[in-house]
Amino acid sequence: MRRLLSIGLLGLIGLAWWWAAPEQSQLDSSRAESASGQPASVQSARTAQSGEVQSLLVVRNVSVRDLDGRIAWRGDVDLRPVLERIERGQRDPHRNDGGIFQNRERRLPQRPRGHYREYVVRTPGISHAGPQRLVIGNDGEVYYTADHYRSFRRLR
Repeated sequence: MRRLLSIGLLGLIGLAWWWAAPEQSQLDSSRAESASGQPASVQSARTAQSGEVQSLLVVRNVSVRDLDGRIAWRGDVDLRPVLERIERGQRDPHRNDGGIFQNRERRLPQRPRGHYREYVVRTPGISHAGPQRLVIGNDGEVYYTADHYRSFRRLR
C-alpha cells in the first residue's frame, strides 16, 4: 500500500513538473500536435504561463475558515511540502494524519474501505490541525479540501 501511495505521489509531482516546464524545442504546429496529443495552441498557452507557478500542486484562491466561521487565511495553497512530507514517511502530529478516510460524507467516488487515506494540510495562523486535508486513493487519485470535507477539488 505504501508503495502505491509513493507511486501516486511521484506521478502527481511529475505531472505538475511537466505542466509547469517550458517547451524544450520549437516544433511546428502539426508536429507539436502529433507529438504530444495536444493542439499547439494549448502548448503555447502553457509555455506562455510558465513564468507563473503553473502547477497542480498549488491550489489558487483558497479561503480557509476557523472554527468560528471567520476567514483565518486566504491565498494560494502550495501542497508540495505536504506531499514531500508524506513521501518521506513523516506524519503530522494530528491523530488522523495518514489514517483511513471513510468517505462518510459520500462526496468522493465510492470505493472499498481503506482505499482513501487523509493527510493534514496545516494552515498559517491556526494552531490546531485546521480544516485543510489531502485525501489520496490507492490508485493515485488526489483530492483537496479546504473546508473539512464539505467540498473537494480533484487534483489528479
